[in-house]
Amino acid sequence: MKLQIVLLMAFLSTSTFAQETEFKFSKDGLTDFIVTTYDGSAKDTYNRALAWVKENSKKGYKVVSAVENEKMTIEGGKENFICSKAGGTIVCTYATFTIEISFKEGKYKFAAIGLSEKPNNSTTTIIHNLDDFSEYYDKDGSLKKYKDDVPVAYETLFNDLNKNLILFMDKKKKAENW
Repeated sequence: MKLQIVLLMAFLSTSTFAQETEFKFSKDGLTDFIVTTYDGSAKDTYNRALAWVKENSKKGYKVVSAVENEKMTIEGGKENFICSKAGGTIVCTYATFTIEISFKEGKYKFAAIGLSEKPNNSTTTIIHNLDDFSEYYDKDGSLKKYKDDVPVAYETLFNDLNKNLILFMDKKKKAENW
């Protein structure tokens, strides 16, 4: 019996301190941040991430604030963020995202800070609260009608940004160490 209690406590403490590795969408909002293990110094990872932003500047990526070798806040855009049929035509939105990347030896923290959305051919901008997605859910807890694409769009946007960053940094590291 004592062994079971000790094992249960060990499991609970391990799961309490586990860090997320992918963004998830829920009624309570988007995962605040994920931690990615990445072999290298904070300085090298910072410089590779900075090169990634410069590489994607044609997509509107830019560093809006930075503390050298520690963290950077990046803003960028995503065409066709969410597309839906309306009156026989497909209407898409353009998303502007803000992320913050913090660097430590052997890892970095990737945080989703902000997201706004603008329907194509519109002047209206919708600013989303990433900490509360209750607007997308009915009272019974199910996703509202016509909102099926929303969770996937949010998760894909931020998870793909992180994956794209890793791929870029891996290529950069390989080129540096030829």
